[in-house]
Parts: sequence; structure tokens; C-alpha cells
Amino acid sequence: MAKTISDSLVWTTEKRNAKSLVALPFNPRKLTDKQRRDLEASLSKFNLVEIPAINRDNTIIAGHQRLSILVALGQGDDEIDVRVPNRLLTEGEVKEYCIRSNKNTGEWDIDTLKENFDLNELLGWGFSQDEFRELGLEIPEFQPVSLDDQPRLDMKKAITCPNCHHEFVPTA
Repeated sequence: MAKTISDSLVWTTEKRNAKSLVALPFNPRKLTDKQRRDLEASLSKFNLVEIPAINRDNTIIAGHQRLSILVALGQGDDEIDVRVPNRLLTEGEVKEYCIRSNKNTGEWDIDTLKENFDLNELLGWGFSQDEFRELGLEIPEFQPVSLDDQPRLDMKKAITCPNCHHEFVPTA
């Protein structure tokens, strides 16, 4: 008997406590230290945008790294949105989705990156110089500034109090 659209999986968004979710014991995804720092910076700035997927038994299928960082950032007791299927997935389905959701098959449009993004910002947002080389992008060179534009550590700048408008030079 052929599957119909009504036999398809249907995913809904529900709320769960982040710490109540169970890590998949065979999650093959791991992060380098740099990737972990980049993901932590993204979560710190934007919070949880990409919703983790879990099975009906609260086992994480996709989003292990995001969730572990959220817990490390002290947000483990927060209620978060998760995607939950209408039925318990089989072990085979869990394994397949775990891989499919993490396997990046997209490519970058180099011209769009060059025309619309600052390459230095891309380096700060997680791209590496090796990726720039692989993509054929020029690695931004360090641009020294004039001596007048450089901060002087041996000179203290006067500060004006925003309340009383008293001007003073810090001593320490």
C-alpha cells in the first residue's frame, strides 16, 4: 500500500525545559573549540533561533550542540521551543534525520558574499582564513592606522561626569 500525504510525519512546536531533554547516545556531531566559541557567541547574541528537534520521548534528534551550550550558559531551566513529531520515530528514522539535519550540502555564492558582506566581519562571524582560501576570497590584510588614530596608553583622557558635568582625568 502506497503512503499518502496523511501518513506523513507532522511536526509541531511545543515547549520543553532544556535540561529535561535527553541526548542521543550515538550523536555523531561534534564541534571544534572554534566552532563551539562561534556557536556560543551566536547563542549569546541571538538566543535560540533554530529550534531543536526531539522525538516523542524527549530524546534530542537535532540541536545537541545548541542545547549543551544553552545549559552551559545557565539557561538549562528555561522553557524552549522544540519540534516534536506526531508519532515516535523509529531508531532508523532518528539516525537518518540526525545525519540529514547536520549534513550541510549548501554552497556559498561568492559574488554575493563579496558584494554584500564585509570580509572582516565574516571572519569574526565564524569563517576562517582557510575557508576564504578554499572559496577564493581575498583574506583582508591588516591595515595599520596612523599614529594619530592609535590610542595612547600613556595619556589619560579627561572624562566629564554625566550628572554634575565635573571634568576630571582618571589617575588609575
